[in-house]
Amino acid sequence: MLKLTNVSKSYAGGKVRAVDDITLHVKRGEIFGFIGPNGAGKTTTIKMICGILQPDSGSIEINGFDVRRDPIQAKKSIGYVPDNHEVYERLTGLEYLNFIGDIY
Repeated sequence: MLKLTNVSKSYAGGKVRAVDDITLHVKRGEIFGFIGPNGAGKTTTIKMICGILQPDSGSIEINGFDVRRDPIQAKKSIGYVPDNHEVYERLTGLEYLNFIGDIY
């Protein structure tokens, strides 16, 4: 279960609103996808769900766990494959090897 309630995120000191007050509830067993043009806030929303970015306002729950208050439990319920390599650059060599081993 994924629940976003009044989630917003801005950049450039609040001048650019990337995500504007989104409320969404994906129930267990449902399949949901984000479709839209570049700049619509898809990646920003996904990064907030994963805990990579913090929303300016609102709340995000994954299987009943709040992403801000209980990030470890929330993250145990999801998987995230980035569309670029920036996540891998933050890992040490050993962390990368462990990560690849876990995936395998």
